[in-house]
Amino acid sequence: MAARLDSFGLTELAAKPEDAFRLAGLAMAEGRRIPGYGGDYYYYWIGDAAVVIRTRLDPGTGEEELLGMDTHAATACQWLCRVVRDVTPEGADPLSRRVLVQKDGLEGLAVVDLVCADVLPGLRAGDSLRMGMVGFPLRIAYDGGESHNVAEAQRDTVLLQGTVTDAKVGETYLGMEPLTKFVSVTASTPMGEVELCHPMELVPEAQRDLVKPGSVVSALCVLSGDCAVGEYAGGIVFDTERDFAVLSAFFQDGGAARLRPLLRSDCACTFLENRQEGPENALSLLAAVQGDLAAAGLNRPARGTLAGEGVKGRPCLLLGGEEGFAFLCLVELDSLGRIREIVISNDPETEFEL
Repeated sequence: MAARLDSFGLTELAAKPEDAFRLAGLAMAEGRRIPGYGGDYYYYWIGDAAVVIRTRLDPGTGEEELLGMDTHAATACQWLCRVVRDVTPEGADPLSRRVLVQKDGLEGLAVVDLVCADVLPGLRAGDSLRMGMVGFPLRIAYDGGESHNVAEAQRDTVLLQGTVTDAKVGETYLGMEPLTKFVSVTASTPMGEVELCHPMELVPEAQRDLVKPGSVVSALCVLSGDCAVGEYAGGIVFDTERDFAVLSAFFQDGGAARLRPLLRSDCACTFLENRQEGPENALSLLAAVQGDLAAAGLNRPARGTLAGEGVKGRPCLLLGGEEGFAFLCLVELDSLGRIREIVISNDPETEFEL
């Protein structure tokens, strides 16, 4: 959603639809692939700027489908905050996410367009979220006064004020061909430092000498938060905790396709007496089971552990509703954290703890 090529002076790269498709094709051919649960991202650096292409497999044809493009930039700035709520616009594609976030202990809120959001197993209110942060100013001003350190969410933008801690010239190029230069300043804010990228032309001429460390910067920004940082820099992470988080989101909301990366090619799924082998058969069974459970009001999963002798402490997922739990889901993982087998049963003799 934050496709702000204008912040780098690169509007011409996608001025026409055929130009945008050409850029997307280049990114998919030469960029770094970052796998997500519901699709893939292609991160393509253009000097200090980056375009990130969102793709997924078309459910009808099985071919890769281009969903859209985001922009980001080289930055060491990261925020650690909590999700307040999902504010993704209605009609956005499946890999686009916009969230309202808050830093623990602070009252200020910020609305952030997420890049590579689908590398995360889930994104719900209260979840901790680490992001590489870039801001694309729509309006900006520099002065020599005192900063009031503001981070105030608007509808889909954020009003920021902070102190400039670093200022440099960013450059863009394709191959060996120089393209543009832009201003890149690091600003401290109540939420953490953020890299603000904009053309010098956005700054009033009388203020250009103040684009330096120590100055106060005030900006109305579109914020871009990259989720593919830290342990998620390479995409999906497979382990017990995250696999159960994805399964839990599936049983609550549906969307069996997000489970596909978790399943080994020789996986199996058993529901009561019905056993299906292979990823596609397993996904079909899981989708049917989730639909039936949701129709019966049994779509409130909870994490638990087995309590019986010999299996005490083994993780499980409890499936039920307001009146209690009706089914129990167990998974067997391989050494890489991918799912070898899923078993959903309703054995009343099974002992468990929440």
